Amino acid sequence: MDEQEKVMTEYGDYLDEEMEERARNFERQLNSGDTFFYDTDELGQIIDYYLDFEEIIKATQAIAYAESIYPFETYYKIKKAEVYIAQRNINGAVKLLEKYRTIEPQNIEIATLLGDCYSMSLQYKRAIECYMFSLNQETQNEEILLRLARVHFAMGNHKKANSYINAIPTNYIYDELSIQEFIKLFLDYNQNAEAILFLEKVINEDPYNYSAWYFKGLIYQRMEEYNESVNAYEFCIAIDETNTLGHLGKGNSLMESNDYNAAIKSFTLSLDNDESDAEVLCNIAECYENLKDDKGAKFYYEKAIKLNPNISDAYFGMAMIYKRKKMWKDAKRCLHKAIDIDQYESMYHIELAELYLTLEDNTLCYYHYNLAYELDSETVEILLDFAHAKFEFNDIDDAIELLLENLEDHDEDHRMYYRIASYNFLRGHYEKGYNFLHAALKMKADEYLLLFEFAPFLENEKNVSNIIDLYTK
Repeated sequence: MDEQEKVMTEYGDYLDEEMEERARNFERQLNSGDTFFYDTDELGQIIDYYLDFEEIIKATQAIAYAESIYPFETYYKIKKAEVYIAQRNINGAVKLLEKYRTIEPQNIEIATLLGDCYSMSLQYKRAIECYMFSLNQETQNEEILLRLARVHFAMGNHKKANSYINAIPTNYIYDELSIQEFIKLFLDYNQNAEAILFLEKVINEDPYNYSAWYFKGLIYQRMEEYNESVNAYEFCIAIDETNTLGHLGKGNSLMESNDYNAAIKSFTLSLDNDESDAEVLCNIAECYENLKDDKGAKFYYEKAIKLNPNISDAYFGMAMIYKRKKMWKDAKRCLHKAIDIDQYESMYHIELAELYLTLEDNTLCYYHYNLAYELDSETVEILLDFAHAKFEFNDIDDAIELLLENLEDHDEDHRMYYRIASYNFLRGHYEKGYNFLHAALKMKADEYLLLFEFAPFLENEKNVSNIIDLYTK
């Protein structure tokens, strides 16, 4: 999960304690067999609570009870359809909703939920028909407008999608959760500029909406416009000084713009003294690393580990400090610990492979490069580094074979051709070297110095110089 996803989750993570207690009382009464009574709103809230927390069996039990008390209430049929949806039984939900739509053709809730089902099953035209019916009944329903926007985004009709978002009444109250929903939609379809316009609309209506300022900072951060991002986060913090996410976002933007001292200050203000702070402490440590202060970095990495012993980034950071100090044993220990926690992070394997290269252990070096490349085969740098390791261990033929075996997957990367050319020249395979050199120069002639990186003697080879001149002059 990336930083933005974590933030979105944190913003959406809330729990109504009163509602939880009501649900548990309902369960106790249901299990006791005693006679008790709930009105339709109370039962609806209990069912929604179960659905929100994916307690499907309990939701089903609550619906069954509700139907026994209110057998003709359509509302509970809709809730039954929502259970089908939660169970990924979209066809079952559609069948049920279509049945009750014939009974209550003007029911907006049925039409809207049916539209959701069609949208989930990628039947976008049918979804639009359902949503448009609902919209015609309630022309200013922001939830339906949002649904129409989402469908049109999915269809690639971005202009149409934005027109529905712009149609949302300006007097609509944009609370934290609704803003989050809109922003997630924009982010899903890389509509950064449109997201900013939307947030400015919200801010014009409500200048003290700290959520809008926060998300504005987040979007600018995503766009790598860090000055604008910091300014937005500062407005968020000015409105709510206790907003830890505002301080955290500001710290991230300052860090990205290389203002490490200011970033440390913001990160420190975001700390809440709980386990989640371990990642923030790693950010602070990384800032100290960038300031060439390994002592400060080590202090915060150790603090992060104490707070959360399973944070792999902290062990990785410690390993990098030990590598710089040539404390190979400690570096190796920390890298292995990081991998024990997260074996799917390719960078951990790369660094461990490089460490074993330094320690002249070709078996373990190759082992971890293989793992790294299996995890991230799209990154050509891993492959080139792996080949370099084989080169360092005098396995040049194996290095050539490795690159050739994977050339098809990276046949548009000029670095592959320059590297294969240089290795072939080193092995005395001049004809093959010339062939790959021609191919490399056709792709990227101004990068010809890559040839000499591993075969510097070629700078004095007249034939090689003549070939390079053909493409560069």
